[in-house]
Amino acid sequence: MALEQGGAMLDFLLRLSAIRPPVRLERIHRENLSEADLRALHAVSNRLMAEDLEHFRVHAQANDVVHVFRRRDTGDIVGFQFWRTAPLSLPRSRVILGGKLRILPEYRRHGLHLLSGLDFFLTNKLRHPWTRHYRLSIASVFGFVSITEALAHYQPFDPKASDAESVAVREAFQALAQESHFRVDPETGLFFVDIYMTPETLSRYPRTFFQRPAARRYAELNPEFRTNGSYVGFWFRFTPANLLSVTRTIARKLRRPVASG
Repeated sequence: MALEQGGAMLDFLLRLSAIRPPVRLERIHRENLSEADLRALHAVSNRLMAEDLEHFRVHAQANDVVHVFRRRDTGDIVGFQFWRTAPLSLPRSRVILGGKLRILPEYRRHGLHLLSGLDFFLTNKLRHPWTRHYRLSIASVFGFVSITEALAHYQPFDPKASDAESVAVREAFQALAQESHFRVDPETGLFFVDIYMTPETLSRYPRTFFQRPAARRYAELNPEFRTNGSYVGFWFRFTPANLLSVTRTIARKLRRPVASG
């Protein structure tokens, strides 16, 4: 019921803003994910990044829900994102973690990942209204820019911070890294993910992208990001300022025309 209520609230906000996204968001909870659903999602994922079906299945079953983006006219899948929550060692607090995110190129730049994250937060907030929700992310420069530019404020992961909140966040990041088989540098806080940027990937982005403030901040945190196979961790709370900023960003991005395929 809470899943349906969260979705209904987001749909209401979109209607209130007179926004009709180019896609519709379908929410499939883990226990309702059929073999046909799994294979359809894997087929989309394989178009963007090759992956064994059984490895994909393990990831799917480790998450709480998958948000599937479908074209409004044909119903074809154009992307998806997995989500789950995890404990945080602070009173009445939980962590929101994003799983695999895949979106076809022509449907990028519409803030679909932000829309999906807001939907998942609203669902969990309705289910647990007195819980504080923290979003943790380990991101490439591209993910970092796309998320942090939509926020009013966020915090880079600091492995040496000693206040209670930072210690709880550090423990959650360490648990996430262990699950994902990442190594954490105790000095810099960078996560070695063993994923390297190819010249082809970098060439898709104009030089101006790397001059954006968020990209420059990423380079400060991870100066050798082009070659070191490491990502930056960051976190934020769903404060009123962040929610307002994300909502405004979603509204602006959803009004963009869909690129030709």
